Amino acid sequence: SGPAYTNSSCRFIDDHQNCMRNGRPDTGYLHWRWKPYECDLPPFDEIRFLGAMRNKAWGLIGDSILRNQVQSLICLLSKVNYTTLHDSS
Repeated sequence: SGPAYTNSSCRFIDDHQNCMRNGRPDTGYLHWRWKPYECDLPPFDEIRFLGAMRNKAWGLIGDSILRNQVQSLICLLSKVNYTTLHDSS
């Protein structure tokens, strides 16, 4: 399967982290996957995650590694498109 997002599909990737725009010639890294030893992880389910986090407050404390993880999470969640229904009356 292809990448969950790319530098061109996620606007939350900072310019200095944009490998494609900064001239990286290969694209193999787009298909890298983290696979823990002897563990089969299902694909990330954005809708399920958002449902579990609804009406919850959470804080994150960390360094640039955590910032990268948060940017990745935001890129994954930005693919979700909710339809808002308005009462016509």
